[in-house]
Amino acid sequence: MSPAASFAKRWAHDNLTREPTPDELTILELFPVTCEGDEEEAAKRARRYYKARGPGGLTQLWHKRHPDDEDILSSCQDAYIVPLRVRSVGGRRMTLVRLPAPTALDRPLSARALLSRWLMILDIRLREDPTPGEEVVFIDVSDLQPSHLKNHFRGNYWKDFVWCMKTAYPLRFAEVHVINTQRLKTMSLLLLHLGLYPWRRKVVRLHSNSEQINHIMGLDYFPPEGLPHEYGGKAGAMKDLNDEWTKKLLSNSDWLQLEERKYYQTELTPEVRRGRHRSAVRSIRGAIGSYDMTRTHSCRSLHRHDDLDEGAQGAYRTLKVKSDRSLYV
Repeated sequence: MSPAASFAKRWAHDNLTREPTPDELTILELFPVTCEGDEEEAAKRARRYYKARGPGGLTQLWHKRHPDDEDILSSCQDAYIVPLRVRSVGGRRMTLVRLPAPTALDRPLSARALLSRWLMILDIRLREDPTPGEEVVFIDVSDLQPSHLKNHFRGNYWKDFVWCMKTAYPLRFAEVHVINTQRLKTMSLLLLHLGLYPWRRKVVRLHSNSEQINHIMGLDYFPPEGLPHEYGGKAGAMKDLNDEWTKKLLSNSDWLQLEERKYYQTELTPEVRRGRHRSAVRSIRGAIGSYDMTRTHSCRSLHRHDDLDEGAQGAYRTLKVKSDRSLYV
């Protein structure tokens, strides 16, 4: 493969055992942008992405993608997930999550259904708009009750989802804003369970009241035409926007299942390990030890007699070699 070829073509040539589809090449081109131009890191992230979607990957979230599943349809009513149609003035995307929805029943929320649905929505939006852009997430927890979280954190669903977005997905979450937290007394514990706690200082930001989203975003604001009514915009009610995405999930059901099978059946070439293992390097260093080789006596400078043959640099009468074993030559 020519070095002048695109990153996507070079990566596919080196890592895939089949020909990539045009859609795959388009998605692969996003990885260097997400990794800020670091192609080595982009190659690793792309490989993690394929592994996560293959056998032994995130099987509980990325496999068995059936939008008409009863749990998925119930999740559509229990929690709203609404990606905005417009971007910020700086080109960033936004997803609004209402956890739970105002109409949700007083029952535990299914983490698997919620996060599987979120990944499906992200994939559909990436199919519709496969262009670079950081993701900003707002999670509204104004109606969250302890009963909603009962058994919610069994399994590793949230941790797997956060790992995927941090290290594998073609796009990365730049900021996660949790708003309306004034009624939650155990916010740190909630973030820990959600898997967001490692992001606490760099990515996750808490807001106790319902500030206007554009007030939080500052200069990188979103046009009001793209925001829901509940957050000072003109795009419609959250429930209506969520219903639109439910219909879009159902209409893309066949495509989602085709994509699932394609990635699940994809085999990657064996990964090439570069460089020596650290333990081997340490053993070599230990064997060498530290030697102090000094030129102590030069026949040219110390002796006037021709009892030794002297070369251009002078012959050596004594060569000291100091080591841990006290060897002398």
